[in-house]
Amino acid sequence: MFPASVNRPIDDHLKNIVTKIETENPSLSVFAARQFRYSLCQNTVELTIKEPRQLNVLEEFIIRAGIEFETPPTADELASILGLDSVFVHSTISTLQSLQTLAVKSPITVTAEGRLFYERGTVPQPPYAVQIFAITDSLNEQLSFQSESLNDVIVNLPDLATFLNIEQKINQLSSLKLAEIQQFIQDASLKFHIPEEGKIVTAFKVIPPSKLFWKTISLFVIFDVIEDKLNIQIRSGKRILETASTRVSSLLNEGKISLQSLCDLSNEIINSAREAILKQRNS
Repeated sequence: MFPASVNRPIDDHLKNIVTKIETENPSLSVFAARQFRYSLCQNTVELTIKEPRQLNVLEEFIIRAGIEFETPPTADELASILGLDSVFVHSTISTLQSLQTLAVKSPITVTAEGRLFYERGTVPQPPYAVQIFAITDSLNEQLSFQSESLNDVIVNLPDLATFLNIEQKINQLSSLKLAEIQQFIQDASLKFHIPEEGKIVTAFKVIPPSKLFWKTISLFVIFDVIEDKLNIQIRSGKRILETASTRVSSLLNEGKISLQSLCDLSNEIINSAREAILKQRNS
């Protein structure tokens, strides 16, 4: 536990968490606790999606004729076989050609893509676009996607970036390949890329500009008496951000962080508290 004789910089609204940390693990003492804000970068991403619909009866007859007839018929020949006005057959064939299910030629010729869709009893629809949001979290080394924009909240706290130089370790959004975007979408459980149902994201583009949103985090400077070592723990609410904690602790160990400027934790306080804690442990 932290010695009562030494003052430590603890934000009032973090005192309960500090008590919980020290109570649950007596070998840990919190030397400082402070809240900061840090920025998330949001980009709008436009997806191009192609998905199927069920074949109607005439479309099915036309595609079957192109696949199953030994000599595929022309549009007029098929209209005669079916006893239909050739206008309807020509119109439906034009639609299937525009969807790349039929080749643009006569007689009726089914494309490879058309055969795949036909096996499912479907035909592709014209591609359409939807917009989603990519969130880059440099501190946690995370890139995520969601269907709703972040909430624009005013956070009147010190900016963590003022005190720390957080190296960008995430690939630039625009440098990602389509397959990577597809995987991100599936990982986020967004229902835009479902290959087994024939719903495919076929292209994407990043729409400028980027926008910054602020998030609140809590930073704790924790002394481990067993290891005789200071570590940094970062939390979002009660949740420990493991990646961020590891990164910032590494910066501390490399001497790239001033605890004095970061959280008003002087070397005098650190040395006095450490000496008192070690003395108490060894007594």
